[in-house]
Amino acid sequence: MSFEKFLTGYLNSLAVKNYAQGTLNWRRSYLKQLFSYLNRQGTTDPKEVTRELIDRYFLYLKEEYRTSKGRLLAESSYQSHLQVITDFFRWLEETRRIFLSPVIRPSWPKKKKTIKLPPVLTEEEAARILESCSTNTPVGLRDRSILEMLYSTGIRRSELINLDREDYFVERQELLIRQGKGKKDRLVPVGDYAAVFTKAYLKLVRPWLVDSSEEMALYLSMNGTRLAPQTLKLIITKAVKRSGVTKRVTPHTFRHSMATHLLRNKADIRHIQAILGHGSIQSTEVYTHLTTEDLKHVMDKSHPRARH
Repeated sequence: MSFEKFLTGYLNSLAVKNYAQGTLNWRRSYLKQLFSYLNRQGTTDPKEVTRELIDRYFLYLKEEYRTSKGRLLAESSYQSHLQVITDFFRWLEETRRIFLSPVIRPSWPKKKKTIKLPPVLTEEEAARILESCSTNTPVGLRDRSILEMLYSTGIRRSELINLDREDYFVERQELLIRQGKGKKDRLVPVGDYAAVFTKAYLKLVRPWLVDSSEEMALYLSMNGTRLAPQTLKLIITKAVKRSGVTKRVTPHTFRHSMATHLLRNKADIRHIQAILGHGSIQSTEVYTHLTTEDLKHVMDKSHPRARH
């Protein structure tokens, strides 16, 4: 049996456990990279994979592999490769496709773990981007509604694209996010600005766009089909350019910014966790590090004994 057939079985086992599609995609990519390496070594059957082969591959990732930008693999990416390969061969062993996993994770010296802080807009920058959309045109009104919804609810890109019309309760100003990350539904409040522009979009723009095949979708492209990821990316790119903000902005930037602004304005972290749909409070606590960075900046700028 080829590596590809084993890969299909492994990914199907994860899909049954409700792993997100994005997770399945990057695991597939990492394993295909391993399979390509093993094929070059003349090994095409998982039963023939030895500990020595795996150790050589780990060493290759650590010292020889280069990214598309010509850089060594980042430690976090390297650890992700180890995790996926270990899990794949453990699955092969547990399902009796191989007798014993050849993977023993190498004990490389660990680097000091640093928290990678996500990019965040200031409140003023967020407002400039949102207000750059002209609400005097159908496209501008739709785009303003989309951006306000991203910033108001902290919704993920895939969650926004998958919204149906029935998921937004206009009078209650509530949004039902179905099957978010972790396959859980959640109901989140929608702020006044997002509510006003979304109500206008639903009344003045959407009826003229809706196509019978996509009549369920809340947000539509101008040709009447459900909003595509590339269309959303273009909407944000154009708004950022018009605003004059120079930071790199993605749908997740609005999510990070919203959470940070809530925390700075004294919102309870548990409430932020519920709005974002985080399964664990640890995922939300990254924003406490963002505000700590704010305090450090104030200290460096203002404290007489912090300046040289």
